[in-house]
Amino acid sequence: MQASFSADMVKPAATTSDLVAEANHRAANSLALLGGLVRMQARAVGKNSQSYSNAEIRMLFDGIAARIATIGQLHRMLATIPSEGTLPLNEHLREVCTNLITAFSSEHQPVRIEYRGTDCQVLTRHVQPLTLIICEILTNAMKYAHPAGVPVQMVVSYESQPDGTLLVSISDDGIGLPEGFDLKTGGGIGFQIIRALTSEIGASLDVRSDNLGVTFLLRVPQALVANIRTA
Repeated sequence: MQASFSADMVKPAATTSDLVAEANHRAANSLALLGGLVRMQARAVGKNSQSYSNAEIRMLFDGIAARIATIGQLHRMLATIPSEGTLPLNEHLREVCTNLITAFSSEHQPVRIEYRGTDCQVLTRHVQPLTLIICEILTNAMKYAHPAGVPVQMVVSYESQPDGTLLVSISDDGIGLPEGFDLKTGGGIGFQIIRALTSEIGASLDVRSDNLGVTFLLRVPQALVANIRTA
């Protein structure tokens, strides 16, 4: 007897194949991005003629480990969401920040993050660069806000704007940026990544710094935000 198959019977296999192909594509992109970040770090280290202390070397590896964990978490999360889907940014970043706190917080220098404001749905295809920008800002604060080792207090807030953009504010209670710091050219590998990814997604970044801390203001374009609702 000859078997017959309807279009509906064939469709699930094709859909599964498409999902696998998309997951593989995302994994390749994530690995390529990670490789690029590590190469940027290697070039920055190579340009520094000074020797690194054990503490500085450990901090470098902690930063790389944090980026690997962030990209891995992103991949696991996005693997179940269609490329044209959306992701709740606030909920997602809380999970990412937990990993960062684990990497950089200790009993000698605990880190506390407070969340405020609005939540929003961000388009899946834009989640990775946006998350990495925010994570690099948080990582820099955890590493440098309080060199003396006192506890780090941070606030992350989300606020919708009348023009449909999303304003993400990240502040710490640290010593502030060095006097004369140039946001366009200054800083190490973290700031290089922040500037490159901010430009890539068409966002804008402003920084306010004094001896009471640093506040980063990231304005996310409306095109990246699916919808915004009050938390």
